[in-house]
Amino acid sequence: MKKVLLAVLMFPVALQAQVLLTEDFNGLTVGNVSDNITGATPGQGDYFFFASNGAAPTTSTNAAVTNAQIVSLGAGDLALSLLGPNGNNGSRFVWQDTFPGIWTTRTSGNNIIELEVDINPGAGTTLSRNTFGVYIFNADADRVLAGFVVRAATRELLLVAYSTPTGNPVGNYTYSLAAAPGIQLPANTVSRIGISYNVTTRQAIIKGPGIAAAGIIVTGSSTATDPAEIDFVSFAGSSNTVVNAEASTMVMDNLVVRASNTDTLLNTTEIASAGTLTVYPNPSTDVFNVNSPVAFSSYTITDINGRVVKTATLEAATQAQINVVDLAPGAYILNIASENGSASHKIIKQ
Repeated sequence: MKKVLLAVLMFPVALQAQVLLTEDFNGLTVGNVSDNITGATPGQGDYFFFASNGAAPTTSTNAAVTNAQIVSLGAGDLALSLLGPNGNNGSRFVWQDTFPGIWTTRTSGNNIIELEVDINPGAGTTLSRNTFGVYIFNADADRVLAGFVVRAATRELLLVAYSTPTGNPVGNYTYSLAAAPGIQLPANTVSRIGISYNVTTRQAIIKGPGIAAAGIIVTGSSTATDPAEIDFVSFAGSSNTVVNAEASTMVMDNLVVRASNTDTLLNTTEIASAGTLTVYPNPSTDVFNVNSPVAFSSYTITDINGRVVKTATLEAATQAQINVVDLAPGAYILNIASENGSASHKIIKQ
């Protein structure tokens, strides 16, 4: 699957935020996440895995340890790949049990949990109704405080939140983000999605490609509830009118979870409202093209150990070509600076 980074991070004004958790999966090993699908014992990286074909009557038959895989994207870059159910029912959950303790270490007043992750929806398929995404759960794992899913068939991005839509009972609801066909992620492209939940105001926010800088907001209905678990998820996706007939796969990577006292999700600010910074192609063997909504004056490339391997000063410009022929294959961080701020993006040299 071609990995092209659609960078939705923008030049930010510095804001206070506390990083609680990061995961790029590069410390794990290619293969099954766990040898257990009941969620009873942890596997690689202390990740638990639960896979189900769903309650009867169900046509799903493919729940197995192979549904959750650590896969190679090339040049030493690993990611999580989930395979959804192949019938009308079923689900997949991948999580760690450490998050409740991590959340309690946050700085006082940082009552917004912010989560960002990369997802590649593939090409899309009309046969599979599977959905894939990330949920922030409460302690009983019955309320999605904030989450998102992407439909395999259409690549449509949706917000999930425990809420009370007008005329409906309280529950976990999935929200379209625009009129049909909704907001659709680019095919075979890595898009960065951000979700957040404010424990005080109960607001759930989603940001990503095609969404205005302020994000789309739903007010939740779960009072006095702290986030307690973060799950990578997949579901059959069947509906009363269209039944799932095929399993599909999506790849997720580069999870970051923060606690903040203000909105820093995807680092979007008024300074960045003019547009997004794009870096392409990614991976690349020789040159990365950079297009920016704000003139930038320098860049630095660091390796995964934080060592600077390339740097340059430029005349202020909104476009540039960065030659990386001299770099060894691998994963790097490209840092771009302007007088208004900076942005950092993961790049892959093949």
